[in-house]
Amino acid sequence: MTILPDLNVRSSPYAVDAFRTDLQVVCGAFNVEPDRAGPETLQAHLSVATTGGLDLARVGLNADHVHRGERDIRRDPGEHFFLVLQQKGRAHLSQGDVSAWAEPGDMFLVDAARPSRFAYEGQYSLQLSVHLPREEMLHRFGKRIYGGINIAASDPLGLAMKAVLAKLISTPDAPAHVHTVEAFYSVFGALLTERALSKGHTPNADRQLVTRALATIAEHYRNPEFKTQSLADSLGVSLRRLQRSFQITGETPHDRLQRYRVTAAHDAIQGAPGHTITDLAYGAGFSDLSTFYRAYRKHFGHAPGQADAIRKRS
Repeated sequence: MTILPDLNVRSSPYAVDAFRTDLQVVCGAFNVEPDRAGPETLQAHLSVATTGGLDLARVGLNADHVHRGERDIRRDPGEHFFLVLQQKGRAHLSQGDVSAWAEPGDMFLVDAARPSRFAYEGQYSLQLSVHLPREEMLHRFGKRIYGGINIAASDPLGLAMKAVLAKLISTPDAPAHVHTVEAFYSVFGALLTERALSKGHTPNADRQLVTRALATIAEHYRNPEFKTQSLADSLGVSLRRLQRSFQITGETPHDRLQRYRVTAAHDAIQGAPGHTITDLAYGAGFSDLSTFYRAYRKHFGHAPGQADAIRKRS
């Protein structure tokens, strides 16, 4: 089934037990509790789609609440983070010590490996859920990603994420969507880094140093002579001091520098016909091809030649 970019999704009567069963197939084990005053039938909608390798589900219902507890997790381990975008109605989402009312345009990140609760008070709510493979997310973002992140509709990085998702949904079969999905992950990573830097327990000196380091990396990463020691020297701190500060981001300075370079090379491969992969790798700041190929395959899961082939077909 295709998820359309508009919100004209029709709901229909849905037996509660049938909805529980179908929801488990799509999202995992959740307890669905109907409005206490109502019958054992929901006004509901459930559809799924895949675009660019991302699985998406559109879930609409007028239940009292839906929750996922420890027993559900034990019998159905969580394999995803769910990025939930509120589209119609409102819902109260909670995980851990974080809870928030989600209005249309708001987003909330849920870790399926931890208990969570969605309350609707019997009112109809429609949500788009982006299923992010948990293992891959932890590999990409480390300690920066966790369940219980509330993203307001007006958040600038949240707006950018929604714009990329709209592109994916409106053109589900576009051959270059691997590039679009990577753009989504890049913006998502920036949002997670911003949240990590703004945590109250993080020493202000560390936040300031990392902010300066990120700006310096963005300016100099295309220079193959610019290494992590160069970064530390330009900031006037020891390499060890720089590495300690970067612990709040879930990455090392080397990881971030390498990610800038490999992402730049990937973008160039997608959008620079007439250039060889070798030229583009060197232009992104890599000093040898073996390092580039290892970094590219680790980051994107395939060789750069495959991205080149996708670009030529698009």
